[in-house]
Amino acid sequence: MLQLIRDKSSSKVFYITLLVLMTGGLLVFGIGDYSFGGATTYVAKVGKEIITEQDFQQRFDEQRRQMRTMMRDAYQPKMFETPEFKRQLLDQLIDEALIQQAGAAAGLAVTDTRLQAEIAKIEAFQVNGKFDQDRYQLALRGSGFSPRQFEARMRRDMAVKELPAQLAASALVTTGDANNFVRLRDQTRDFRYLALPQSVLADAVVSADDEQKYFAAHAADYVTPEQVAVEYVELDGAALAPAAAPSEADLRSRYAAQAARFGTKEQRLASHILVEVAAGADAATQKSALQKAETLAAELAAGKDFAELAKASSADAGTRAAGGDLGWIEAGIMEPAFEQALLALKPGEVSAPVRTEQGYHLILLREVKPAATKSFEEVRAQLETEFAQEQHNEKLADLQDKLFTVADQANGTLEPLAKAIGGTVQTTPLFSQDVGFGIAMFPEIRAAAFSLEVKTDGLSSEPIEVSKDRMVVIRLAQHKPATPRAFDAVKPEVHALLLSERQQKANREAADAALKRLLGGETLEAIAASLGATVSEGKAVGRQGLNQDRQLLAEVFKMPRPQAGGTIHGLAEVAGKKFALLELQAVHDADPKALDAAAQTAVRDQLRQELSALESAALRKALRARTKIEVNEDRL
Repeated sequence: MLQLIRDKSSSKVFYITLLVLMTGGLLVFGIGDYSFGGATTYVAKVGKEIITEQDFQQRFDEQRRQMRTMMRDAYQPKMFETPEFKRQLLDQLIDEALIQQAGAAAGLAVTDTRLQAEIAKIEAFQVNGKFDQDRYQLALRGSGFSPRQFEARMRRDMAVKELPAQLAASALVTTGDANNFVRLRDQTRDFRYLALPQSVLADAVVSADDEQKYFAAHAADYVTPEQVAVEYVELDGAALAPAAAPSEADLRSRYAAQAARFGTKEQRLASHILVEVAAGADAATQKSALQKAETLAAELAAGKDFAELAKASSADAGTRAAGGDLGWIEAGIMEPAFEQALLALKPGEVSAPVRTEQGYHLILLREVKPAATKSFEEVRAQLETEFAQEQHNEKLADLQDKLFTVADQANGTLEPLAKAIGGTVQTTPLFSQDVGFGIAMFPEIRAAAFSLEVKTDGLSSEPIEVSKDRMVVIRLAQHKPATPRAFDAVKPEVHALLLSERQQKANREAADAALKRLLGGETLEAIAASLGATVSEGKAVGRQGLNQDRQLLAEVFKMPRPQAGGTIHGLAEVAGKKFALLELQAVHDADPKALDAAAQTAVRDQLRQELSALESAALRKALRARTKIEVNEDRL
């Protein structure tokens, strides 16, 4: 499979992938958006296709939002402004484009049937765990997409995942590979070691002149950072008073108007087998595909298991491994011909070959769920919750509008803003660009506080969103410039640092001398006796051995296998910048036969994943080597 793709990867097919964030009605599908038309500038060109500045900026913004959500208080915007991060992000976009092109060249495609089945599984488009066409249309309108646009972009996102999936499926791990891995992974070792005592240095080894010279050379390291304090007004949606409870009449009116929401359409649990043939194929090719479908239908009629036949014969890579399972399907999801055939079936029946744009399908109807509607009492609690949320959202939106309007007019004080939203003006303690407490713990607040507009021009900030439904406007209250620290104030720190450096140097010299003695023929016991220390040992210790220093253990497992009856000696730097002499006595390989069947399967799966990752990396390298790639660094 890999060689086939490498052979065909000179073909250039345009790649698009998208990140649509859909929280509370929207869901993540992909990242980025590539386009052909109208771009006069680009950050990269992959073959004949371009990645525009807009494409890159969209991915960059999405990555920052994702990292902000993941890192929360630890998020630092400047971490993502580095040239290294931006280039890494661009390389990711280039790799995705290359992989999409290679997949298309190898004939990999996402069928309409699979696409519609995947859409039906998305929670954002479901009501009570089932796909809802109205919810689907509403969610797309809210995100600014037509169904055609969304489905095209989702198809591309799925396509870019198809090739790695095929590589993973083609990765071959033999029993010998798995056994060798187990022998090494579970290997144990016998060893002895001598933890060397630290050298003891007197304070006098660091002179006053040493301290002065070090401080003069590193004065920039001993500065009290610039600090500010800000006044702020905060609008926190979580702190708003709850809305009044709705009346019985309001709830029943809402139920009557939205009854369709609480109903489920008939759903059909289906599987299929696809015999692929292009819509424009010649008559002979279409006839051959039909004959193959009819042959498969005959095998099913003779008692062949549908799922097993799908795994062996279906051309739909997305459902083949699951025996052709398409999940629960509602009317309006599939192509008309497919849907018509599915609706005509009874549970347990298999259709005759059905022609669609992808080819011929054999469809198995496994189960039917009839349409149903929940009663008012069943959804009362949901209606009450939604009513309260709507009231909360309306109130919050009104206050946010006031926040933006008044903040834009604020001049010299935040009091009018506080009055407009029913809040108060508060003041933070001093904080630096890197560390703050209270509201200043948010990186966005610190970045705004040290901005030109707030710190230098004395203006109020724009409303800053620090978390969902929580916004803050700040204004400078106090500024304290960075100030050098006096030598007398930092003298203890300088002394301790220099003493530590010389202590470490002395420890290293003593350790090297001890290792020389060991390699010269002295025993660990003799060296230990001269140093007033003791020798310790480890018997049958594995790579993850408990009660052993991690650095020491890592060095033990780097040492070569000793000859029978012999030993290998070495030196390890261990925790606390200390050292230990090592003596490796024996290596015991694990017995793969000791693993049960489940553990053996887990090993093969692990190796298969690692092998597919290596193959993917090799593929990307090969594609980059044969594809012309232009990068404009100045546009990142």
